[in-house]
Amino acid sequence: MTTDTPAVAAEITAKPEALKAAWGDQGDGTYVNPIFPSDYSDLDCIRVGDDYYAISSTFQFSPGVVILHSKDLVTWKTIGHAVTDLTPIAPELNWDQMNRYGRGVWAGAIRHHAGRFWIYFGTPDEGFFMTSAKDPAGPWEPLHALWRVKGWDDPCPFWDDDGQGYFICSNFSGGYAIHLFKLSADGKSLEPGFDKTLYQSKGSEANKLYKINGLYYHYFSEVHSEGRVVMMRRSKSLDGPWEMKQLNHVNKRLDKEPNQGGIVQAPSGDWWFVSHQGT
Repeated sequence: MTTDTPAVAAEITAKPEALKAAWGDQGDGTYVNPIFPSDYSDLDCIRVGDDYYAISSTFQFSPGVVILHSKDLVTWKTIGHAVTDLTPIAPELNWDQMNRYGRGVWAGAIRHHAGRFWIYFGTPDEGFFMTSAKDPAGPWEPLHALWRVKGWDDPCPFWDDDGQGYFICSNFSGGYAIHLFKLSADGKSLEPGFDKTLYQSKGSEANKLYKINGLYYHYFSEVHSEGRVVMMRRSKSLDGPWEMKQLNHVNKRLDKEPNQGGIVQAPSGDWWFVSHQGT
């Protein structure tokens, strides 16, 4: 028995070392999708210096808008939430009513501008809200109502090279038209008189605006006959004209297709797409 025991112990000890994880970091410089097998829907991701930050929808739950941090786009850690309590949005989101199950915080965007982190998100019943912070771990400013409106969602702020801010979003109650507004200098309101319809979509979600090498890129997802697909539009001007391309599984269905997400550039110059999967 004594001669067998060390062998059994050694075998048991060796097995975990030989096994690789079924997801995420493989420990050898590679990774396997998903990078985390959890419900982090509607991801948006940015890089500031050598650090990556991401946010996810949190629906009716308080605290809201989870904030994640990573050094390599694969291993992530929760560092806080942008909204301590959703009750100021509407009493229906308070614990004693809970009348917004599956609604609440939808598909926000995080950006870094003028030395601060900015988060904008929508709720389908109450409108658009924003907050900002010097440190992504907080503290975050008290939540501010950008526009109280029903039937809109999936916003993203964008600041052009001249400092002018813009706000893109979808009007799902109006046939999913994608609108562009101008932001005030402090980022806390929409400028009156500027409302441009960028695109009449087919079930659009996940709007993101980028400017890369002088070109404007509008990322979003929409419903096609082959399922929900990832789309990209590109133009030399926000006034258009725009060219458009479907980025994945053209004319065929794909199980658990990429959906809401964002693109981010690594220090190496490589571009990555971080997304949740549909069903």
